[in-house]
Amino acid sequence: MALEGAIMAPVVILATMIIVQAACYFMANTTATNAAQISAEMARVRGATDADGERAGRDYLSQVDAMSDARISVTRSDGRVTATVTAPAPSIVPLVPMPDVRSEINAPVERVTRP
Repeated sequence: MALEGAIMAPVVILATMIIVQAACYFMANTTATNAAQISAEMARVRGATDADGERAGRDYLSQVDAMSDARISVTRSDGRVTATVTAPAPSIVPLVPMPDVRSEINAPVERVTRP
């Protein structure tokens, strides 16, 4: 019984670490998507600037310690606003680098039309 436990324990621990790492990656991806959505929504408002969108995204990300190294970019062109958030994903498994999470949201810029 001890031999089976000695063989299975590392496998179970590794599987648990992989599951937790996947959860951390998906949490970071969801957080980046939320920040991009908030940035785009703020920047698309009539009279708002790209800096307003970046500030809104940065304010949201300031509540999440794991996303402190995130980069936010908001651009406007042809009546559309694009917010992009890129951040390194947290890694808990030693020696296994995780790819960066990246989320991009496109939205039309708010405009006034006549009925």
